[in-house]
Amino acid sequence: MDKNSIWQKIEENVQRVAEQGELVQPGQTFALTRHQEYAIAEVGSRLTEGKDRILLKAPTGSGKTEVSLRVAVQRALDTGRHVVMLAPTRDLARQQHMYFADRLAGTGLECVQMHAGIPPRDRQRSLDQLLAGNVSFAIGSAMLLQQRKYRSLLETASLVIVDDVNAFDEDEDLAHLRGLAAPVLFTSATPEAVERFLKREGAWRETVAMTDMPFDSPPTRRHEVPASWNENIFTQIDLGMEVLRRHIESGSRIYVISRTRARVPILARYIEDRVGVPVSMLHGEMADSLEHRRRSRGKSADMPLEDRVSMMRQFRDNKPAILVATNLVGSGLDIPMADMVLVTDADHFGEAEIEQLVGRVGRRERESDCVLITGTTTSYTQNSPKIKQFTYIRNGKVIQSFKALPPGRRRMDRRRAI
Repeated sequence: MDKNSIWQKIEENVQRVAEQGELVQPGQTFALTRHQEYAIAEVGSRLTEGKDRILLKAPTGSGKTEVSLRVAVQRALDTGRHVVMLAPTRDLARQQHMYFADRLAGTGLECVQMHAGIPPRDRQRSLDQLLAGNVSFAIGSAMLLQQRKYRSLLETASLVIVDDVNAFDEDEDLAHLRGLAAPVLFTSATPEAVERFLKREGAWRETVAMTDMPFDSPPTRRHEVPASWNENIFTQIDLGMEVLRRHIESGSRIYVISRTRARVPILARYIEDRVGVPVSMLHGEMADSLEHRRRSRGKSADMPLEDRVSMMRQFRDNKPAILVATNLVGSGLDIPMADMVLVTDADHFGEAEIEQLVGRVGRRERESDCVLITGTTTSYTQNSPKIKQFTYIRNGKVIQSFKALPPGRRRMDRRRAI
């Protein structure tokens, strides 16, 4: 298939997926935003000029994945070599693979997944096909950076895309990109958390910024609901129940965010008992699939019986539906008709994390709500109450930065702490 036919088929697929995912109204034609068109052209131009480190800065929900797809396809067609996309979590890698595969169907361009949820023999087969030039796109996790056997895959790529770069470990993951011969496109809504790394790589001065949103969606309504310090999680859910029930009645999909993995199944059972709709779960201790659980052998006894693939399928296939999860969903998961997010212990999360979570909803011409249960985990110094501002990873450790609370909230939160 020639290049024009490939692009024509991609446009047909994009329209079909947009209709199925309710991205467009019946009879409406999907169209890129002005800033998506600008970003595609600008990133492509800089790659042609030989710029080898570029940053695409785009707010959550602005359509940067569509930009990445089109840049990747153009790069693969121009060079005849594969493109690698790296995602911070296996769940996001799986979603991005689905995104590419749906839009590349019938073009003859193949896309494979490469992460720990894929059996080793399948990963080796994909690696061989990529290096032989039989596959055009690989969507993987940080594992491709960490394991030496995949270095040749990165070195010979025509482009490496690092999606949500701020969610990667700067020293254990991103450090492996230093000196890489292949050009790298970093994407992020909040790149400030890894600003030092991006400046050192030279990507900061090659920033391409997007601001336009693809939908005329009403702004997401934010509800900050005050709770007592160390409030139990069941009461926190009850505090957001009025908004939650309203979205259940309208057939929405809803995210409920837990501070810890251990609380996810507890919250899921409580919510299912209260509202009587399908409740899925997602956290880091779950196997990717039943096959992945079997491969884990000794570890499988400690793993939950539920797996990520089946839980996400249940969430996608039902309306209304609820997904109780850790902050895994903040790294780019995009679910059609997700119109509400309820964040328990909201002060535990950084400002950038909250922005990512809020960005999971409000992407359609539908009303959306974000309920933040605040005041339960606020950290204090002797003279200055603080809330978390940024969270990032370095040397395998979670690093947190804090900022002082505004004076109005200081008075309120000090009363809660008594």
